[in-house]
Amino acid sequence: MTPNSAPHAAATPPNLRTRPSVGAPGVAAPTADAKDLDLMPDLVTAPVFEVADLSVYYGDFRAVRDVNLTVRSGEITAFIGPSGCGKSTVLRCFNRMNDLIDTARVTGSVNFRGVDLYDPEVNPVEVRRRVGMVFQKPNPFPKSIYANVAYGPKVGGAKKADLDEIVETSLTKAALWDEVKDRLGDSAMGLSGGQQQRLC
Repeated sequence: MTPNSAPHAAATPPNLRTRPSVGAPGVAAPTADAKDLDLMPDLVTAPVFEVADLSVYYGDFRAVRDVNLTVRSGEITAFIGPSGCGKSTVLRCFNRMNDLIDTARVTGSVNFRGVDLYDPEVNPVEVRRRVGMVFQKPNPFPKSIYANVAYGPKVGGAKKADLDEIVETSLTKAALWDEVKDRLGDSAMGLSGGQQQRLC
């Protein structure tokens, strides 16, 4: 991955054609102690992303040429290269962010847990719900810490009565709850850079 961005793949098998109902139980990936890993080789070696012959064009300019790559569960993958060589362009293919650029065109295939992300039946909004990006420079909304966390679930249809629990759970998972629980009404812009990155 680059210092600029890193995709985060959801632990649930993808159903990228339909929108899941809010509050629907997910299928969590099994957890294991190191001693149990030899009993679950598929968990450790299962491909999360498989990229084949990927090229990305901006108009007539080919920004990325014939990338082939497998990213497996439980492994760390790094993209290293000079500025402008296409690292972020490839990463944006993992959640179809390049679709938002008018002149962008993608050839080849990008599979996420066995699903071709560029299949015409795949909803790019669903892809982005499942595969997010954390950018080097965080961009919180100029709202409260609480509102920043609650925004996504609220737009997704979460009930107002459930938001407090969602916010607490989310901030706990981001290792922020203990640092901000007494100032949820404060502006997210007042958080440190590291805190903003965990928030976003």
